[in-house]
Amino acid sequence: MKALRIWTDGVCTDSRGFGGWAYVRLWDGEARGVAGGERQATTPRMELTAVLRALTDLADIAAPTPITLHSDSAVLMGGAGQIGAWRTSGWIDAKGDPVAERDLWEQIAAVTLVRPVTFVRVSATPSDRHPEGFVAAWSDFAREKCKAAGAFTWAIPKPNMAKFPAA
Repeated sequence: MKALRIWTDGVCTDSRGFGGWAYVRLWDGEARGVAGGERQATTPRMELTAVLRALTDLADIAAPTPITLHSDSAVLMGGAGQIGAWRTSGWIDAKGDPVAERDLWEQIAAVTLVRPVTFVRVSATPSDRHPEGFVAAWSDFAREKCKAAGAFTWAIPKPNMAKFPAA
């Protein structure tokens, strides 16, 4: 079965500042994307928000469809393999501390129980010629828009999506 491909990115100005996130999905040759921003955010929260939004905005994709999700997030890559252990331990990490961003991890965990997701690490310094660079540019744009307009979520316009460098 053909896999749905998703690229995500999240950014933040500082430890509790303006944040932006974005995702783009590629299915049957069609690219769609969404970007958003929040105030009082953190980079891990924006990275996980992008993943969660990408995995839950799939009403038009059958549940058994495999998903390949590309991200540069060390938080995601480290945490994705720990979901089972965290669930078993009552969402306590290996150090005995509560799992950070538990609310988002629990929702991501619920989705991965019904949808097969493979997480793939990509470069943290992408170029504009690659899908991860396109998505990173939109998360940066979302962070800047949030500074002026506050929290928001909207679809990336189709003329912009036409420029998506599908890999």
